[in-house]
Amino acid sequence: MAESAVGFLVKTLGSLVQQEAALLQGLVGNINEIQLELQSMHSFLKDADRRKRSDDDSGVRTWVEQVREATYKVEDIIDMYMWQIAKQNTGKGLIRRALYNTLLLPKHYCYKHQIASELQAIKFEIHEISERRQRFGFHEGQTSKVKNDDEYWQRSGEYLHFIPDEEIVGIDEKKDFLIGELTDERPKRAVVAVVGMGGLGKTTLVTKVYDSPRVKNHFECHAWITVSQSYKVDDLMRNMIKELYESNKEAVPDSINKMEGGHLVHTVIDYLQNKRYVIVLDDVWETINWNHIRVAFPNNRCGSRIMLTTRIRDVASSFEAQNILCLEPLGEDDAWLLFCNRAFSNKSCPPELESCAKSLVQKCEGLPLTIVTIGGLMLTKEKSSLEWRKVENSLSWQLSNNRKMGGMKNILLLSFDDLPCNLKYCFIYFGIFPEDYTILERRLIRLWVAEGFIEEREGHTLEEVAEDYIKELTSRSLLQIMEEDFSQYRRVRMHDVLRELAISIGHEQNFCSTHDRKKEIWTNKARYLSMQNSIVNIQSSTCHHRSLMLFQIEIPSLSLCSISSRYKLLRVLDLSNSSIESVPDELVELFNLRYLNLRATNVGELPKSIGKLQHLQTLDIYKTKIKILPKGVEKLKKLRHMFIPSGIQAPDGIFNLNCLQRLYNIGINDNTVRKVGNLTQLRDLGIVNVKKNHGKELSASLQKMEALLYLEVQVISDEEILDLDAVSSPPAHLKYLLLEGRLERLPPWIDSLQNLTALDLRRSHLKEDPLSLLEALPNLIFLCLIMAYVGEELCFRHGCFLKLKALAIFEIPNLSLIKIENGSMTCIKKFMLDKCPELKRIPEGMQYLTCLQELLLYDMSEELLQRIKAGGERVNLLHIPFIGHYSSTNEFEEKSTHTSTNWRRRGKGKGGN
Repeated sequence: MAESAVGFLVKTLGSLVQQEAALLQGLVGNINEIQLELQSMHSFLKDADRRKRSDDDSGVRTWVEQVREATYKVEDIIDMYMWQIAKQNTGKGLIRRALYNTLLLPKHYCYKHQIASELQAIKFEIHEISERRQRFGFHEGQTSKVKNDDEYWQRSGEYLHFIPDEEIVGIDEKKDFLIGELTDERPKRAVVAVVGMGGLGKTTLVTKVYDSPRVKNHFECHAWITVSQSYKVDDLMRNMIKELYESNKEAVPDSINKMEGGHLVHTVIDYLQNKRYVIVLDDVWETINWNHIRVAFPNNRCGSRIMLTTRIRDVASSFEAQNILCLEPLGEDDAWLLFCNRAFSNKSCPPELESCAKSLVQKCEGLPLTIVTIGGLMLTKEKSSLEWRKVENSLSWQLSNNRKMGGMKNILLLSFDDLPCNLKYCFIYFGIFPEDYTILERRLIRLWVAEGFIEEREGHTLEEVAEDYIKELTSRSLLQIMEEDFSQYRRVRMHDVLRELAISIGHEQNFCSTHDRKKEIWTNKARYLSMQNSIVNIQSSTCHHRSLMLFQIEIPSLSLCSISSRYKLLRVLDLSNSSIESVPDELVELFNLRYLNLRATNVGELPKSIGKLQHLQTLDIYKTKIKILPKGVEKLKKLRHMFIPSGIQAPDGIFNLNCLQRLYNIGINDNTVRKVGNLTQLRDLGIVNVKKNHGKELSASLQKMEALLYLEVQVISDEEILDLDAVSSPPAHLKYLLLEGRLERLPPWIDSLQNLTALDLRRSHLKEDPLSLLEALPNLIFLCLIMAYVGEELCFRHGCFLKLKALAIFEIPNLSLIKIENGSMTCIKKFMLDKCPELKRIPEGMQYLTCLQELLLYDMSEELLQRIKAGGERVNLLHIPFIGHYSSTNEFEEKSTHTSTNWRRRGKGKGGN
């Protein structure tokens, strides 16, 4: 983490000197020298960060902490200086500012001299720290060889491999699948990959497969190679030669230790050339490995197999794996069984501990490593509910301090240590969110950008780079994507155990502090603060904090008045879903603020001087009581994302904000419908209050927005016609389109949207079947039709909607027939019907939807329900795992066709959720 902190500051200092050279006059020399000194240390810090966890010498740990603290000091000094300058200059006219600066000139020079002295002192401190590194013998840009950390951490998890077979649960089906893949009759060499996050049991599973008699007897020679993060090709080849010879009880060539490069590769090839072999490459981290070693594996058409385990999906793909098995966490029953096997000598949980034990298992979220580790820990504890509750409530502390948990933490730390510097901050940032919290992917991206975690990349926006970060973390099994069926928005979450790891690392590094009613991990030195369910009153003023996020807190507006004085350098302030009713004027003194979230609060107006927030990137006032935007928003030149209550009219100047990428719920009128076309850089646009006479000018504006990805258009009333026919060249990259309002016909350009993945038509009242035009959309995944059609029949034709995964047909009053031809909607997984009273029969052709997982019916006719329950048409639905009906009486019924042919009532509830 010191490596990340230093790298982050080096880039920040470079950008600051370029952009603010005039304001930093007289300080640039010191700043440049500090930057150079930090750069020289940066290349050694990866080694130092890893050594501090494995070295017995506490001096390494102290040195790393000194580097990090010095880095934070530099950031604080410079940010405080820039804050002081901004406070002096912002919000004053030219004459007033000149007079103000003249009167305060002596004070300004005095303050600047003070800053220069502080920078000089910290420069000297950093230089001394840098010189002390030589005594530790750090290696530049590589992992230390003082201790083989990869081997140490690999061994710390090996106990998982030796769990007795009778205690291993949930792998039989996967084991049989892999054995089948290895021993089938295909003569061509094949690659099989097992992918999953650390601790899912990849190596355990593959060990059982590798050791099975069926596999041992099928192949002539075998080799198991553990690929470390710091592997060398020659070492891999030597180990492979030893394994191959020893597996057949042959003498290993004496010359092996003298061989290098091509000689080693040819030795492997010669040995394997005419044999059926199986090679396991365990714990592969890099996509380049395969290119380095594939030449050693002859494709001799003997039915040879290569099996690899990896945490990174892209690695499996780069190995050209014919089959990729993605491991998932254990189910509830298997997780409970595994825990009881480890935690209780008789493998049975006493009734008085069951509640607490199940709570612990739930926190493990099906991760076998965590279940086994915590189970082993609880085996040593007194079997009393009081003792067990103590462990449950102190899981973060246990992860950091309990030696019995060390093996698990070290294994998970492998994934963290392998992350690039910029992604380490992004990973630890999840420690500020509450347990089991899911966050909108796009909100997370806005937060990361505001915090400064995202590196600039030529030709891409910061948000696009952040999307790649999420893909990378997901590929490494460190994040989970939660798909939303009928939304363009995805949510992300982190496994609870990984979140606890993020909290543990964050606390060690003074990165973040969290406070809730259950537990408190709090320090005034932390950069990022999270208050959950209860608020902490920090009495002292501090310049350390950069982020303040509140979750489910009742906070009086008066408490906000002190924020600008106590948290001067905040970049992020998230007060969403709190009870505040007003925003004090003092809040605009947070000149460093980049992200302000007031969503779903009772705030009625924004400060008139909000234009002082010159660095603000995100302003979210959606679902507030604000009726008017102050004119000051026109001055927010760096604003990138704005979410407002539906229908608010914007000041004209907002249409000149050339950094704006996302603008939602803006109300347009005869004047602004033209000006919205100035925002040619927009990625997302949501406009309301549209009238028919706006059609031509709105169409002209939309044509200018070539970068647009998401578009929502809503008319002012049910009677108004939505006319977008004049769009001759729609945004070519559009991915999501929502049109709400009466349409005389579908826009003729809609079938040209080759990149469209989600379409939502509401209150369209179309007279012609819309599917005849929509079936030309090749990449459509989600289709939602709400009051979109007044006809009687919909036909899904053969060869159309081949990528559609979810379909919703709501409130189409005259619809009496749905036809689905064979070869249509071949990938659909979810089908929803709601309030279509004339639909008396199930859609024709349901038997062709072989991938369908859910059929959900809301307030549908009794005739249709009876046909499903007892009619002859039920045979066409037997392949669907789940069928549910939800009526306005709040009674929910379901049928699982795999387990029962009976409907059963589930009682009152959400119906299908």
